[in-house]
Amino acid sequence: YGDAWTNQTAAGGEPGWSGRGGHSSVALPDGSIVLMGGAGGSGDDVWRSADGGATWMEVNASAGWPARYGHSSVALPDGSIVLAGGMGGNGNDTWRSTDNGATWTEVNASAGWSGRGGHSSVALPDGSLVLMGGMDSDSTPLNDTWRSTDGGATWTLVNASAGWPARGGHSSVALPDGSIVLMGGQGDSDRLNDTWQSTDNGTTW
Repeated sequence: YGDAWTNQTAAGGEPGWSGRGGHSSVALPDGSIVLMGGAGGSGDDVWRSADGGATWMEVNASAGWPARYGHSSVALPDGSIVLAGGMGGNGNDTWRSTDNGATWTEVNASAGWSGRGGHSSVALPDGSLVLMGGMDSDSTPLNDTWRSTDGGATWTLVNASAGWPARGGHSSVALPDGSIVLMGGQGDSDRLNDTWQSTDNGTTW
């Protein structure tokens, strides 16, 4: 539970992908890990590990989506991956892969929510997605909440001002009961250490 840690790449040296930040990663139902994009690499490469991060294989050197960082990604119950937004491109596109990140299809070129990076998103047990907050292209923090029930193809605004102070760079998780917990982030001027929960798909907090 995070008490002790082992360097998975210590024996083999570097993992293969270049040093980076602002990337995203997901754990798939088969236990593998997929890592995508970020600043410092090419920004549009995709890597996969099937052994807990010890070794990595590049599954796509240029995934088709514009190079980016500060995006979010989630793994759906069916094993597909949805990547959303980020700094690069128009910032509000949505892409999906059904083959562990090897190939990608753009499912929405302009999802409805404003272009942003540093947002977070979760996949709920019912297969829907919820996307929260982030920073717009002018680095203004946001606190809106959006939901998709069709793998990121269409999005509905469920709360234009969720109650928690606007922020980017936060994290969020979906619990087994379907609730969402959002933590920390960067506000207008201060780093935040508050925690918020929604039990109704991000509508209220």
